Amino acid sequence: MQRRDANGARLRIGDVARSLGVSPSTVRSWERKGLIQPQRDSGKHRRYQPEDLARLRDVRALLSRGYAPPALRSMLDGEEVPEDALVGARLRQARTKRGLSIRRAAGSAGVSPSYLSLVERGLADPSVSLLQRVASAYGGTLLEFFGSALRADPVKLVRASQRRKLHGFDRVEMEHLVQFPNAVLEIDIFTVAPGGGSGGDYAHEGEEAIFVLDGELNVWLDDTEHFHAVEGDTLYFKSTQRHRWSNPGSVPSRLLWVNTPPTF
Repeated sequence: MQRRDANGARLRIGDVARSLGVSPSTVRSWERKGLIQPQRDSGKHRRYQPEDLARLRDVRALLSRGYAPPALRSMLDGEEVPEDALVGARLRQARTKRGLSIRRAAGSAGVSPSYLSLVERGLADPSVSLLQRVASAYGGTLLEFFGSALRADPVKLVRASQRRKLHGFDRVEMEHLVQFPNAVLEIDIFTVAPGGGSGGDYAHEGEEAIFVLDGELNVWLDDTEHFHAVEGDTLYFKSTQRHRWSNPGSVPSRLLWVNTPPTF
């Protein structure tokens, strides 16, 4: 199983994949996520040391428990695990708690069961649009799956250090500014890296407004309207319109985003 190279030393990617019971493309995907950094020989072919194989066995085991790749990097390197380390596991728990099969949940969210399974297992990086649709299908919000539980007592003043941050998206970070139970208004600060965005369109009940604090943002509504908002601009629309958005600039965009009722 562990065939050696010509020098009797390191393992080839095919040998590693067979040893782990995965495909070579999966091993390459883990490398792109920064979970492993194999050496290259003079022909630029990947070569793996025994310790690389051991690390990848840990990667496979942690992914099967629902940990997302950013958390894995922290755990394997002995660093503090991010708050959203068990996003996939939380999604799976929320689905089973509601008595939903993965096929039914995927149908409600408009994704394939196989892809939702990958998200639950931490094998896929979900977009904002996907997680919003999944959360809506589960009858909840993203805050159920990211961060700590909401306090039961009213919190009228939220200090800057108390903001709840939602990570785990593709090049998007959210800071939740309102923590009042049963609020009908949601206010967030979105930070969108260059090239980042919703990853698709989505729609829901309510209204929303976006104020551009820094940078720029492209927004499409029902694929019939397109808006290019820059610093100081405000965009308002009905949330029932299918909407998608992205940062076309070369610097991060910061957005004050208001939803009613709460969506994220």
